Amino acid sequence: MIGVGFPDILWPVLVFLGVEKAEINPDSPLQKDVRFKSYPYSHSLVVSFIISCIVGLVIASFINPITGAVFVIASISHWFLDAVVHLKDLPITGFRNGRKVGLELWNRPRMTFVIEFIFYALVVLLVIPKAYILPLLVLGTAGHLLNASSVFGFTKSDPFKSIKPYAIFCIIGFVMFSLIANYVLENYSS
Repeated sequence: MIGVGFPDILWPVLVFLGVEKAEINPDSPLQKDVRFKSYPYSHSLVVSFIISCIVGLVIASFINPITGAVFVIASISHWFLDAVVHLKDLPITGFRNGRKVGLELWNRPRMTFVIEFIFYALVVLLVIPKAYILPLLVLGTAGHLLNASSVFGFTKSDPFKSIKPYAIFCIIGFVMFSLIANYVLENYSS
């Protein structure tokens, strides 16, 4: 699960450090109104693959080769899933003036909300042992509902007025989700 989310874990760290650039539209809470100006490392097909391979090699060295390979495959799958929802801002190579793609599902918020949840549920159903499926589906549903305003616009403005607080919120959210999911995997069985 951390492999699939790795680009989204790396992105706010790089944004906070000023390595990658994005802008918040303070007048809109919608995800489609976050402008991704430059994110050639965390979200490009080529460069993020190279980064995930490096991390995968470290994981393979300390845990085992299969875990490292699964991390790389899961991490790169993120780009293909993002290509469905992103506007035409998702870099292929990560190099300057490289081609950018996106099927722009964010322009259809209700469909985005459903499809992103289906992606999560499918991963849980396909790779998680049976005893953990229900608690992880509940956890994913709760996390998904917390993000609902960015799809449906329940508020008139973005609660974040600049990108750095947004990045901090994303980092905290991913860390909390990972810790809770890890707790569930270590302690829950039915």
